[in-house]
Amino acid sequence: MSVYKRGGVYWYDFWFQGQRYRQSTSINNKTSAQRAEAIRKAKLAEGRAGIVHREPCPLFEDFVTNEFLPWSGREHQAHPRTHLRYKVSSKPLIAFFGKMRLDAISAGHVEKFKLSRSENVSPATVNRDLAALRQMMNLVIRQDRIPRNPVQGVRFLAEGPGKMRIVSHEEEEKYLAKANSLLKDVATIMLQTGMRPEEVFTIRKENVHLDRRYLFVPVGKTKFARRNIPLTDATVAILERRLARAKGSYLFPHRHDPNRALGSVKKAHENALDTAKITPPFRIYDLRQHADSPVMPTLAQ
Repeated sequence: MSVYKRGGVYWYDFWFQGQRYRQSTSINNKTSAQRAEAIRKAKLAEGRAGIVHREPCPLFEDFVTNEFLPWSGREHQAHPRTHLRYKVSSKPLIAFFGKMRLDAISAGHVEKFKLSRSENVSPATVNRDLAALRQMMNLVIRQDRIPRNPVQGVRFLAEGPGKMRIVSHEEEEKYLAKANSLLKDVATIMLQTGMRPEEVFTIRKENVHLDRRYLFVPVGKTKFARRNIPLTDATVAILERRLARAKGSYLFPHRHDPNRALGSVKKAHENALDTAKITPPFRIYDLRQHADSPVMPTLAQ
């Protein structure tokens, strides 16, 4: 059925000669809405439609960067952590959906993102990213660009501890031996500090205090995430080397921009697991479960 109800009124959605037509009828009676759809189809068939070609939907990356994030910054001025959450989630979302047009994103694509993302981060992080995507697509709906939210109906992940994979010390050694230099640095810091992948990716110069052997994590999902983390000899060596080489703000920069944080090490992680022949595989997030270093009291920064 090409007529459906949304927001109290009926919409039609059909294809004609290779072009898709989606529009609100502004009618709340289904039978009348079906008549309106039939009239529209007849006009198209008779060549009397006077079609006005709409601009194609923008790419997801352009929409998020140029429209959603500026809107979120204004909308959430009183709640800056909400805006920060959307900024953080926008990175993996752009990495996955960036080159897709807004009206091409389906629930199936969202499910694929959920599966892919869950291989690297906790279920809670996946759910926050899905929640951010839902808000983004709600704004697209309000702009009358799409009729339905592709996140609608996608089940969020259970956030219990059941998915944790215990990584043995033998597996750690095999994994690190096959990891490339970037992944080895990320994994070593996670193993020895308990930091989350995103926390490692976003380490900034000003938050590294080698003289006092600690690292400051300024933001996180809970009040306990903002903390000082003591450093081991191995992590001090890694951070010292990366500080000396850093050309921008981040010690783990994006490949094309030293002032953007690294977004993922998924491919390197998968290659290391495959080359090391580790089965069953584990998520990179599971490496942090082995850390046993204490957290220092938060100091004035």
